[in-house]
Amino acid sequence: MYYLSQSSHVPHHSGTSIPEFKADIAVHDDTKTWSTCPTHPGEGTHACANAHFFPPPPPRQVVPTELVNHVPGWTLYTNLYFSNGTFFIVSDEQFGDGYWPERRMMTSTGLPGLHDNGPQREPTEKEMDIITPKQAEAIWGDRVFDVQGFSVLANDPTQFLRHYYHVAAEILLGIERICTNFDPMPQPDGTVSAPSPERIIFIHTDEAGFTDGPGLDRFYLHAQWPHITPLYQPSWEAMASLMDNSNKAYRFPAALFIDRTGSFRGKYTEWTSRTPAGPWFAGGGDFGTGGVGRNQFWYESARRRVLSFVGVSKDVLDIGLRAMDPPLAPPRSDGLEDQYQVTYISRQRTNRRLDDDDHWRLVRALRTMCQRHKWKFYLMVAEDMTKEEQMRVAAETTVFLAVHGNGLTHMLLQPPHPRSAVMEMFHPPGFARDYEWTAGILGHRYYTIHNDTSYTPPDLAHQEYPDWIFGKDIPVQAQTVVGVIEEQLLGEIKGPGHWKSWGPGVGY
Repeated sequence: MYYLSQSSHVPHHSGTSIPEFKADIAVHDDTKTWSTCPTHPGEGTHACANAHFFPPPPPRQVVPTELVNHVPGWTLYTNLYFSNGTFFIVSDEQFGDGYWPERRMMTSTGLPGLHDNGPQREPTEKEMDIITPKQAEAIWGDRVFDVQGFSVLANDPTQFLRHYYHVAAEILLGIERICTNFDPMPQPDGTVSAPSPERIIFIHTDEAGFTDGPGLDRFYLHAQWPHITPLYQPSWEAMASLMDNSNKAYRFPAALFIDRTGSFRGKYTEWTSRTPAGPWFAGGGDFGTGGVGRNQFWYESARRRVLSFVGVSKDVLDIGLRAMDPPLAPPRSDGLEDQYQVTYISRQRTNRRLDDDDHWRLVRALRTMCQRHKWKFYLMVAEDMTKEEQMRVAAETTVFLAVHGNGLTHMLLQPPHPRSAVMEMFHPPGFARDYEWTAGILGHRYYTIHNDTSYTPPDLAHQEYPDWIFGKDIPVQAQTVVGVIEEQLLGEIKGPGHWKSWGPGVGY
């Protein structure tokens, strides 16, 4: 079990004792060891046999549901049941009694998150209920049928599922964090001992609802877990209908239930507006460092899996390893030294872009700077590139620069590096913190560029969304950008430097 508070204990279903549950502060218990689990380099698929973490229950028998881990909106169960349109917890305890969190912290009705429909998103016993083992045995008997393996149940609406950032850098990143939290110290070469989801069920969206314009959502899902099987709403509803008006149930031997509305009911997402903030906190580590102090390389396994999927060479995969832990890294096979790479993601064909003259002045200045210092420069025009090509560029990038937008999600694939940075240009005075938070949990330093002014934590621009934040004439002074990059790559190594800006415990 993962808990932060261990001030008192309640009886466990199996007769042992577990720490008292606190609904929004569950973290990993490092007294649990996984030394018997084989570990594999991160470019593999299954990080470890799921049965090691979730031993299969006896077939066709009702066994109690157990809580493995919970933060608001992210709940990991063993033996979660489904019958007659309802998810069932089989337990002698009730919601909010000290073992189980409140129902509303785990699930919702799955409606889009709008400002005026909060009451309609509150769950009832129809969405999730608790029955005792005796009640379950009386209703289902031996008519319990396993959906074998480790499943992710995504209760999110389509609202944010057509958006690369919200899928890759929130949902998939949060799943990865929940899984790697099983390992107290993921290694810089991507080696990790962790479970790996075998299917993901989208309860409220069809395949079109999980398809962004460039097609990156589905691509990233399968690159991160090549073995995963997605099940979309029509197939789930057909499967679920087999349990309607019946005295039988499906059982999920291991299930991670994720719910966007539930995460916003917790303080970590309330503070940050980032749904994976809870899973991040559950894993421990210092914000803004990628996790220094516990597991700085928690995302390295996922990064390597995705990049291996798109054909990145071992030489490139190990750029971060050579930078962060040289004794572990083999030399490049070509005998060359790694170079810094500055990648500028152009948005000039979109509705949110730089002033065109400023854009070209910036391109010339960046190219001249990189030639002077013998760095690599890449002008990324995503519309002219395949998904694989974009990701291969990200794999070699030290500094990403872009106008606020989806392209910066590629920072997930930047190699860990003492000088890695993300620089985001806004029309002043506009500023949004989406990518600032993500940069912090990955260990990249973050900069905001407002024309001729730069900010880096703890000195941040004020968050606001003026009408012109998404304009077509965003100004930028090229020499301001060049100065920031040169300081980042040539000056004192400051690290990511995040920061005391979100609130105690959650960040920075």
